Amino acid sequence: MNYQFNHYLNTILSVGIDDNCDYVKKQQIRNTNKGALIAFVFGTLCTFSTIRIVPTPYIYVPLVMCFLYPLSIFFNYFQKYNSANLSIWLLSNLLFFWLANAYGKSSNAYMLFVIAEMVSILNLDFEKKESTFIISTVPILLAFITFATDFSLFKIPTITEHHQQLLSPLMFFMVLIGSGLAVWVYRQNLFSYVKNLEKMQNDLQAKYKELEHVNEDLSKANEELDRFVYSVSHDLRAPITSVMGLLDLCETDEQNLKMYLSLQRKSINKLDSFIKDILHYARNSRLEIKPIKIDFAHSLQEIFEEQCHSQAAQNLDFQVEVLGNSHVYTDDFRFKIIASNLISNAIRYRKENTPSSFIHIQIFLTEKEVKMVFSDNGIGISPKYLPFIFQMFYRANTKSTGSGLGLYIVKEALNKMNGTIKVESIEKEGTTFTVIMPNLGKSEVSEPVSVPSELEVAH
Repeated sequence: MNYQFNHYLNTILSVGIDDNCDYVKKQQIRNTNKGALIAFVFGTLCTFSTIRIVPTPYIYVPLVMCFLYPLSIFFNYFQKYNSANLSIWLLSNLLFFWLANAYGKSSNAYMLFVIAEMVSILNLDFEKKESTFIISTVPILLAFITFATDFSLFKIPTITEHHQQLLSPLMFFMVLIGSGLAVWVYRQNLFSYVKNLEKMQNDLQAKYKELEHVNEDLSKANEELDRFVYSVSHDLRAPITSVMGLLDLCETDEQNLKMYLSLQRKSINKLDSFIKDILHYARNSRLEIKPIKIDFAHSLQEIFEEQCHSQAAQNLDFQVEVLGNSHVYTDDFRFKIIASNLISNAIRYRKENTPSSFIHIQIFLTEKEVKMVFSDNGIGISPKYLPFIFQMFYRANTKSTGSGLGLYIVKEALNKMNGTIKVESIEKEGTTFTVIMPNLGKSEVSEPVSVPSELEVAH
């Protein structure tokens, strides 16, 4: 019996709820149905209690109004949710207005306007400011009319002062119980409003933090753009200016023509190298990641052979050791950028007049990643320069003839692949770079991988 009652009750309270309603909306619909049901039962009981004190045919007026409360459930059934809420509000105001003017001031029926005001506040949508203001002021206006007309608009002719005094405690009881029921029924509405406010606050905080990050990124981009424009214009003009000066010397000093041509070649090679770095930087930022299977030993040997013709690479011991037999897939273009720059730096900054100079590369292959360790015994890097070597156009050595973009491009390429790089160096003894790249697998990557904003730099 109890199960059947709960089943029927839950069915009534769920009228108007469908799968498209979110959690908050479902709670509001249930609250409206619950409010209509409780108002009907509570109002009917109070009306019959009143008739025992003041027997009068006028009792059918509030009784009919109480029987109209279930109309809100009918509105919810047809998904007229606003009409359902307004029907409860309208009936409550009309009923309490009639009772206050029918039973007189001594009955304290006017206190029912407290419930009417609570229903207005608890059952309406605060987001609609204009309508909420109008609806919440209606009970106050009706109460004002009641007092202004001395409670005589609908006064029952047969009611006496004695009847009014008998009704007074009943009205107190109705106000107390009714207020408690209103708060209980619509408490979920208040919780929903609070949750919505908290959600809005959290969303605003999240958007504020997002804007902060965007501003930081924009500031960083603007700073790098300024440095890029300045450095590029300077580094592009410097070799050209040098060649122009050497051309003038060629015209006036033909005896040293061979030397001047050699210097021109050096300037042109420097310009060509710088332009390649800019192209690598641009392509790295725009090209999608395309993973392929890499033969690391063969690729590294090819990269070294492309650079070993310079005088600095003569008599240099180059070794590659591959450990592990996992099939590792990575972006070939970015891998070659990383390896080429690290090998080029090791060659460029080897110790002079040292026949035992070496570049040793160890490759550790696993199913998840590839770890590459580039070691050399070159001039090393001073500890005070280590935190800055991955910055754009940073040159840590006065011997540097490069663009200052190499290690910055290495960092950006690893960023694209969610990789990391660490550097350990002892000045005048050598440097070790440790590069870790994830195994991207056989599937193609259509978009760049999201990555941390900074690479790790170990001292």
